[in-house]
Amino acid sequence: MALLLHGFTDHTINTGEVEIGYSVGPDNGSTLLLLHGVTSRRDGFLRVIDSLVENHRVVAMDQRGHGFSGHTPGHYEREDHARDIRFVMENVCEALTIVWGHSMGGGNAVVMAGEPPEQLKALVLEDPAVFGRKRPVSTGSSPTVNAFQVHLDLIEAGLSAEEMASKLQAANPNQPVYFASWKAECLLQMDVEILRNVVSGRARGGGDPAESLAKIDCPVLLLQADPDAGGILPDDYLAGIIPDSDEFTVKKILGAGHNINREHPDKMLPVVLPWLEALR
Repeated sequence: MALLLHGFTDHTINTGEVEIGYSVGPDNGSTLLLLHGVTSRRDGFLRVIDSLVENHRVVAMDQRGHGFSGHTPGHYEREDHARDIRFVMENVCEALTIVWGHSMGGGNAVVMAGEPPEQLKALVLEDPAVFGRKRPVSTGSSPTVNAFQVHLDLIEAGLSAEEMASKLQAANPNQPVYFASWKAECLLQMDVEILRNVVSGRARGGGDPAESLAKIDCPVLLLQADPDAGGILPDDYLAGIIPDSDEFTVKKILGAGHNINREHPDKMLPVVLPWLEALR
């Protein structure tokens, strides 16, 4: 399956550590850099991309170990990803840039923003994985962790893309029509070491979350998925790490699970688009 980004041009760039794949949309305004989550890739924002390109020059990158970017076994810490993001901002984005990170991408963006390049203008953090060394305890089961275990089992079973897509479709009947085939390809492209680390709890979170967020010196919109619907940030945990700063805006998307942009664009876009417009 080719990338699902129509009207974008595809590129690669070598950071000196790893080849990073990225795509650039039409030059329709200020630059917006998109960072996907674990098991995804640069076209993971497909259901909101048309709305974003109307007023932005969108750059979407595959983070190391994912999609069409290179693998770097043993080097998947937040700081490793943050260096890649800074490099892309300095050498691809170049202009002032709003960075939107989902899940892992949000956690990586937070670490990047602790030592930001001059291009950083603002952050959108979509249910970001800001856990430090210990994941907060959510109410009930943890759908994301359970999904990652399913994904790891599919990879380690040695299934073909078609076999994997069939199982993903059966397990996720309410997802968009493209989802199963797309997710199967994403899983087969990624470095399985990343997923093993996540499932085993060995993945590290980039230091104390409250301290990391307090270092950010730009406007931030944090979109919290509903913990009762699968969001990864419980209310009390989030309240304990958000800085007392006018730069931070926190919006809870009621009824939305962790993958807000894919599963609930109708609830997300009315929150994000006016905030982005205000930055202009």
